[in-house]
Amino acid sequence: MEYTNYIKINKDNLLYNLNYFNNKYNYKHIILDVSNNAYSHGMYIIKYLPNNIYLYINNFNDCLLARKYNKNIPIIYGGEITIDNVYDLLVNNIILSLKSSFILKKIKTFDSTNIILNIDIKGYDGINTKEEINEIINIINNNSNLKLIGIISKIKEEDYLEFCDLIENLTNLELIILNNEEDKKKIKLSNGIKLDNSIYGINKTIPKKLFKKEENKEYKQVFTLKTHIIKINTKIIKKKESILGTIPLGFLNGLNAYITHVSINKKLYKIHEINEEYSLIEIDKNISILDTVEITSENNPLENYYHNNTLNYFNLFNNLSIIYEDYTLEKTFIY
Repeated sequence: MEYTNYIKINKDNLLYNLNYFNNKYNYKHIILDVSNNAYSHGMYIIKYLPNNIYLYINNFNDCLLARKYNKNIPIIYGGEITIDNVYDLLVNNIILSLKSSFILKKIKTFDSTNIILNIDIKGYDGINTKEEINEIINIINNNSNLKLIGIISKIKEEDYLEFCDLIENLTNLELIILNNEEDKKKIKLSNGIKLDNSIYGINKTIPKKLFKKEENKEYKQVFTLKTHIIKINTKIIKKKESILGTIPLGFLNGLNAYITHVSINKKLYKIHEINEEYSLIEIDKNISILDTVEITSENNPLENYYHNNTLNYFNLFNNLSIIYEDYTLEKTFIY
């Protein structure tokens, strides 16, 4: 089947990024955020992950989607837990990340359930009192089907003493996830880290000069967005003859003015104009109809354009086929 606009996933780059991270940092547990359909990479990506990876998901439907492709991989659900979704979470063997004691007090019967506590010393998005921690521990101790296996928190080194005082009654936990993408230097108690950018291949080190080739980038971009040249026209623009190639990708597909160049045959070409359903590329005589155009790839990485918001940019491409070496997702979301 021919695809005009599609996302191609490079599993070798994914595994390279994981191996690179493991060799550089020493964490017992890696928790990979695969929310929003694995940031538009497609949830099938979890089939390539090694057995020691945990998944983190903040959307209920994404939990069901992940279970479509892997029945056993441990999943931590960090979204809102309600009476309407909690039993489906339990049936699908999802680890509940509790931000309060509310749901434990509302449910009368549990299947075998693993729980981690979301600790927020400021109290905005998690548990921040010893009283609530002790309340949860008592509920768990009185229910043989419940097991407290860990905690997750975003803290900084300067918060460490206050944090330790808050969790003093939490001992012998399997998962202590205190580190995240922005803070990879291990905090004393931590044995786990929640990642997104690096494993998907987004380097936080931005080139000093745009499009300057960087030989020492740590991570390789997993996500490639491809399309094709469908028409070529020669136009006079500002009294100069220009060759314009048309690609069938525009604003309605997620392309926007932040992206200024595309890669064709590993050479960068400037985007001349973006319309709703097509865009024009300033090309040369070396380009032909049906040549592959990479909107973003290893040859044209997103960090050239998006310094802090690349993962959100993935989600703009919400109607494109996702192609793996051994599988094709016809739609981004398949539940």
